[in-house]
Amino acid sequence: MDLPTQWQVLGPFQIGTRGMNIIAQTNATTKALTYAIEATWGADPLTRLGGFTKLSYDETSKYYSSLGTNGTVGWTLHEAEKITKSEKSVEVAIAFHFPHVDWEFLQSIYGWSALQFQAWARGDLLVHASEPRAVVFYTDNVLEFSIDGTPYFGGDFYAYRRAPLVLQLSPGAHRIDVRLVRDVRAMGGKLPPSLSVNIKAKFSAGKLVVLSDNMILPEMVDGKLASHLGSVSVRNDSDDWIEIIGLESPENVLRCFPSAVY
Repeated sequence: MDLPTQWQVLGPFQIGTRGMNIIAQTNATTKALTYAIEATWGADPLTRLGGFTKLSYDETSKYYSSLGTNGTVGWTLHEAEKITKSEKSVEVAIAFHFPHVDWEFLQSIYGWSALQFQAWARGDLLVHASEPRAVVFYTDNVLEFSIDGTPYFGGDFYAYRRAPLVLQLSPGAHRIDVRLVRDVRAMGGKLPPSLSVNIKAKFSAGKLVVLSDNMILPEMVDGKLASHLGSVSVRNDSDDWIEIIGLESPENVLRCFPSAVY
């Protein structure tokens, strides 16, 4: 598999925080008016254009953004910092930053909220195979992305790599659109703000994959388990349902059947 060394990026755009503009009716008894102050920034401005997936790279196009000079931003090309490749996987590390934005000026007006931004990045995953394969995706510091136009929300914003996306992909090119979200609470308030993203794709090891790093088992005492309780995590990487009817270790140290499998 291959991931690009150069990514097409559109942004940066303003991004909202947790605030909402909510105004309640005046209480007839207390004469009180309840409200919450809205954050300075708004939501994804590309939604009104049909979303990022509907746009094509054009270095002459301009889009409205409160962060850009003269209130507009455009497409840029970002080079990957590092690409790690093996026979069964490929991983790319990219640091997204926007030096043409006057971050210090914006911070002097809006404070730390000015250092939050969103953008979109696009690249193609090339699958080298003779038939469709199950591909496991890890998306460090990414919350939302799409593959071949299909959106997926709930990536791996904190880079735990505990619940990757598994897709059946045919041989050839597959477009990846990544929504970049920089949050000051999670990534700090340094100047100039940047966002580091890691994307890894690897072929699945099989239909039923044992997640050995997530196993929780009791200690061994004189060749025996100290408890009858344990946890073995598995992941179904196939398109079909898999029924687990029992677990058994090669040395018969561990054996359990349907009534003990959860």
